Amino acid sequence: MPDSHFQQTSLQQPLLETADWLYQSSDRLAQQLNYAAQAIMHTITSGGRVLCAGEAEAAWLAQQAASLLVSGSGRERPPLAAHALIPPQGGAQATLTQQVRALGHPGDVWLAFSMERDEADLRTATEAARDNDLTLIAFTGESARTLGPLMRDTDVWVPLPGTRPETLFATGWLALHGLCTAVDTHLLGEDA
Repeated sequence: MPDSHFQQTSLQQPLLETADWLYQSSDRLAQQLNYAAQAIMHTITSGGRVLCAGEAEAAWLAQQAASLLVSGSGRERPPLAAHALIPPQGGAQATLTQQVRALGHPGDVWLAFSMERDEADLRTATEAARDNDLTLIAFTGESARTLGPLMRDTDVWVPLPGTRPETLFATGWLALHGLCTAVDTHLLGEDA
């Protein structure tokens, strides 16, 4: 079939682009994930917790982050204090901003996932987390236009390679697993 080659090429292109972006940014991404793991470890060992949040498909990443931090990434260890904040689905539910104001304490970590869209509640919640003196860890696109302006020098920005939301989601998922593995390594040492 003549169009079979075209289909295969067009299907391979986004995969090759993502692989290339990951390869090109792997050193910087690994360094930032290590900083994020250190910030989480400092908070957890000081009696704090990690509040995870995102909007739309990034909310799923936040739920997975909380689940992996509580249950671990394959090695047996005690559960860590992490909680996913759920964005409201209707008018009667608390906004992310209300949730972080109610649950966040100075020294906790605010782990936010942004797909670089119009994420007004996530942005306002991140401002509230910053104002309440939570350490910000933000997984965003490289432009960081949504959460980047809110970051302080003591916060950790994890720049995800790519520009499209689906690429940011895919690389965010991989980076999240890297982060949780790094947290486990900080806790338990190198895997034998």
